[in-house]
Amino acid sequence: MFQGPIAERQGRIELDLMEERASALRRISETLESLIEQLKVLRPQIGEVHWATRSPKLAEYRELRRRAVRYRWYLEVQRESLGLRADYRLDEFYQIPKPL
Repeated sequence: MFQGPIAERQGRIELDLMEERASALRRISETLESLIEQLKVLRPQIGEVHWATRSPKLAEYRELRRRAVRYRWYLEVQRESLGLRADYRLDEFYQIPKPL
């Protein structure tokens, strides 16, 4: 194993990497929370949806939901990169509204 200045640099690099992973996890979770909130605000504005319904708000909802699902996946990947176990409660905490 390294000793002295090399070990110190290696330790600092590892710490920097872990800090960046944690920061990325925070950014991902904040983005996911924002997307979920936007979906919750937009849903009542859309009203009833018929299979043939086309509207800008419906398209926006679908795009927001698609992004939320992607960010939910990013969250799980980032948690794994930090060594955190898969947690079934993430779906309870980050409840992405149903598709329309």
